[in-house]
Amino acid sequence: MLIIAGLAGFGATLTLPGIAGIILTIGMAVDANVIIFERIREELRLGIPSKKAVNLGYDRATLTIFDANVTTVIAAMVLYQFGTGPVRGFAVTLILGTVASMFTAIFFTRFLFDLWLAHKPADATLHI
Repeated sequence: MLIIAGLAGFGATLTLPGIAGIILTIGMAVDANVIIFERIREELRLGIPSKKAVNLGYDRATLTIFDANVTTVIAAMVLYQFGTGPVRGFAVTLILGTVASMFTAIFFTRFLFDLWLAHKPADATLHI
């Protein structure tokens, strides 16, 4: 929904290369969430309480996710600068999708985790 809203805001048309950019973005979003969940699992294996494990997991995964996404945005900006037509459409959806993916992976899912853990007892276990 964020990508479609961004396309509408820029007045861009969704084309087949744009759909390919969205599909690539979905794959990157899945990768970001896998990195976050694996970091949380590592903390839980060390016996750290759930709330602290989630905080440490997000803190340790954020830099990795940020680095990968910034690299992708730079590559997409180069594609947009030197590409024409369909390549630019791919680049636009890739940039919008990467920014939306980074926002949802780092901030929105963390908000949901914090909200969910706020209603759990302090000693509640987390199974990921």
